[in-house]
Amino acid sequence: MKLFLKIIGAIFALLILMTAGGVAANWRLVNQILTYSPLILPPFYGDPTDRAEAQQQDIRFLRRLTKYDRSFSFKEIEAFNAQVDAMAARAGDMTDAEFYLSVSKAAAISDNGHTNASKSPSYRQFNHAGVRFYWFADGLFIVRAENTFADLVGAKVTGVEGRSPEDVNAALSIYTGGAAQFRKLYGVHLLESPDLMHAAGLARSPDELTLTVLDKSGETHSITLPAIKEQDQETLPIRRPWMSLRGDALPGENGDWSRVLDFENGGAPLYLEAPEENFLVKKLEGGVYLRPQLLLQREETPILEQFQSVIDDAPAGGYNFMAVDLRLSPGGDYTKVLDFVQAAPQTLSSDGRLYIITSPQTFSAALVTAAFLKYYGGDQAVIIGEPMGDHPQFWAETGFPFALPNTEYRISYATGYHDWEAGCTGKHEYCFTQNILHEVPAGSLEPGIALAPTFSDYASGRDIIMDRILAEQP
Repeated sequence: MKLFLKIIGAIFALLILMTAGGVAANWRLVNQILTYSPLILPPFYGDPTDRAEAQQQDIRFLRRLTKYDRSFSFKEIEAFNAQVDAMAARAGDMTDAEFYLSVSKAAAISDNGHTNASKSPSYRQFNHAGVRFYWFADGLFIVRAENTFADLVGAKVTGVEGRSPEDVNAALSIYTGGAAQFRKLYGVHLLESPDLMHAAGLARSPDELTLTVLDKSGETHSITLPAIKEQDQETLPIRRPWMSLRGDALPGENGDWSRVLDFENGGAPLYLEAPEENFLVKKLEGGVYLRPQLLLQREETPILEQFQSVIDDAPAGGYNFMAVDLRLSPGGDYTKVLDFVQAAPQTLSSDGRLYIITSPQTFSAALVTAAFLKYYGGDQAVIIGEPMGDHPQFWAETGFPFALPNTEYRISYATGYHDWEAGCTGKHEYCFTQNILHEVPAGSLEPGIALAPTFSDYASGRDIIMDRILAEQP
């Protein structure tokens, strides 16, 4: 027995040593997890007895957000607490739409794009007006509509419930945190719902939405759209704003919707070609075009191999140009682009150009990718398009999900700081661990060539940015 206990003791001691050795060898990773990936335990409040208690429980849990999220300043924490106090005073009296917007407003106070209530409930839980909007350089337009209102497709919206679209956008911006162009982009999800517009005090009824439109014939008229809510709406997949531009039917449309463009039989511009593909590569005369979306290495998104194929296929004299289109990329894991962003400039000819295409949907790790390409590309690199959807300085990184116990609204929170203009290493207490190894001072991330498409550019099926790039080639 004594021998047995000695053996067990020796094995236990060995395991402790191995664990300690593993922690020491991987201390940077361990420290990263401990610092930036908090464990969030679910609440144990018990089942609520009524609506008021359910909302109070969600509000109580919401108060914890600033315990984990580091993007809030002291003044913003005060504003956040005041907003949560106001919610608590109305617990039980708020409609579902009012409660969702109140949660969204609280999270958005930090003005950080990675600190937001999920937008999924806006199109899964609440009704919609049977139209899809999109902002172009010349205003707000209807790009898709339920077939009953097919004649509205292509119309410019000049008024929403008696207000200008710009005023409505300003009023909705308090429900989304981040750069102004990012708030505007995602405000469209709220604008499309009479439920949410009414809860925001911007529509007279939760059951309809009144628009003033300038139709394709040049006539202005007013129309009231009844609210729609489908039975299977709760199961819709993630819908990012750009998807309304697609030339094919979207989930939930079931052939009952009309749209500006129809690319079912081909002919789409590159940025909208095969939109379901996460990574699109096209060889062009003298150059190459690539359009990565989600920057994650998974079985269904093998971006490491796809980026490497672009490098491997470079001609002997180098590409005359490379166009990296990040317009549709919401981000992912920037460590998965490191090899590519450093190798890409080396595949160019001596006078080749590296074009980095951006839009308000270029977010998070996609912004970082743009910063890398600009830095490593040097004088050969240029950002072209619209300003990106993230601030150059932002908070990101997260841990276990933060979800309210009853509504199950998820709120993204941020723990690590980034600065992709000047770098944050040695300047900020919570500069993200990976940045210490990889960050670059990329300088200004504003487009060097500013181009924003108008509605007519989109409706013509053209891509003015690729047109410009191709026109610059000898």
